[in-house]
Amino acid sequence: MATDRKTADTRRARAVDAGLRAFADHGMTTAAVQDVAKQIGVSQPYVFRLFGSKRAFFLACLDELEARVVAAFSSYDGHAGDLLEEMGATFRSLVSDGTAGGFWLQACVAAQSDSEIAARCRELISDVLRLTSKVADVDADRLAAFLGRGALVTMLQALGVDLAEGSAAAVRQLSVSGTTP
Repeated sequence: MATDRKTADTRRARAVDAGLRAFADHGMTTAAVQDVAKQIGVSQPYVFRLFGSKRAFFLACLDELEARVVAAFSSYDGHAGDLLEEMGATFRSLVSDGTAGGFWLQACVAAQSDSEIAARCRELISDVLRLTSKVADVDADRLAAFLGRGALVTMLQALGVDLAEGSAAAVRQLSVSGTTP
């Protein structure tokens, strides 16, 4: 019995990891769940059995996204100096493959019509802002600017804008020519 539970826990973790990518690409659709089932080598009904529903699966992925951001930002606790730039670089790295940022954008879309997902998204933002405030010891204005910059990075990354020179350089280039190199 314990082996069966361990296998289900392992499959659940693999499903969440694959779910982040699939939901980022397909939104909260059946196609995303089918893609996950195929990636982890199980049937689509088994994925639903692991989570109970597509929404519960999506919320489990949202929990994992928060866990990844919290783990990344918690690593700075106890450091000295202006940590927002370092935390911003960590965030850019976290969203660089398109999975975390794409999933977050899909979560925001789903939140428009699902109050439970909206509440969970607000909770995630609140948790990350509280952690950032604690770790970096910054006021609400700097926190708002940090959140805004993260949203900008997420949006530009999703649009395929080159962020190699940073978000400010990308914005400068877009404002001049409408494209980035």
